[in-house]
Amino acid sequence: MLRLFLTVSVLFWNQLAAQDEAEEVNQFCKHLHCLEPLTIIKGEKYDIMEFADLQWVETVVDGMNNDAFQVGLEKLFNYSHFGNDAGTAVPASAPWGVIGTLKNGEIQSRCIVFLMFVPELEIIPEPLDETVGIGGVPSNWFYVRTFEQKVEIEQYPELVTEFMKDLEQDNKKFDDNLFVVATYSTKGLMEIGFKVLK
Repeated sequence: MLRLFLTVSVLFWNQLAAQDEAEEVNQFCKHLHCLEPLTIIKGEKYDIMEFADLQWVETVVDGMNNDAFQVGLEKLFNYSHFGNDAGTAVPASAPWGVIGTLKNGEIQSRCIVFLMFVPELEIIPEPLDETVGIGGVPSNWFYVRTFEQKVEIEQYPELVTEFMKDLEQDNKKFDDNLFVVATYSTKGLMEIGFKVLK
């Protein structure tokens, strides 16, 4: 697993030890204010979730693999540890993740690695590294599939494709140009999301 991912996760999770992974993260998020949906509509194969306005620090990487993600996460870690124009530590929150693109149903190798800011952050310093930027989206609904077991990065394309096929089979309207993979824990809690189209 990524060395930096482990470092960041240990900082956030402090070796959490509950048996139920999802409940563990829910309880943890209540204390540290990490990303939680405003609304959840439970489904059999996936859920529909509404999220508030989101902001994060991001960088572009080439390749959906451990090496590429490590390079991206190191840049984000450096930004949050004084690598910004304010020269301060910028508090980040779970999850970290990937925003990927699709073209004609094929996952593209270039993607965005991101790390969420804590919701309370009001002033966001600018990155000193020109390859790092500030991203965000307004409140939106997403189709979300949750995985509570450990998922390797190499499995992302297959899982994203399976989820997309399930949405198509259910005649759901969704943005099939972008997907999000959000990772909450070194133990395995992660989510794949597609934006709902009305």
